[in-house]
Amino acid sequence: MNKCYLGIDIGSISTKAVVIDEYNSIIASCYLWTKGNPIKAVKEVLRVLKEQIHQDKYKIVGIGTTGSARRLIGSMVGANTVKNEITAHAVGTISKYPNVKT
Repeated sequence: MNKCYLGIDIGSISTKAVVIDEYNSIIASCYLWTKGNPIKAVKEVLRVLKEQIHQDKYKIVGIGTTGSARRLIGSMVGANTVKNEITAHAVGTISKYPNVKT
């Protein structure tokens, strides 16, 4: 079974999620409107992702959340890491461009 990682960005306007493998390849993704209900939005995002993933092939071993409802949703999904947007942007940038300086 291959390891994969789930990232959820839950904001007041939209909710985004992605599942990547160990090589940072995207396995599944979803983008939808939060509509003022972050819990309902995340439940829907997880349902959509589940449809896209071959569950017998992948196992989610890490979960991270960001966005305005990151703590709430992090608690709900058992996130390993909960980060603000600035930190998420910095880590994402460095992973693609390791020599970047700000």
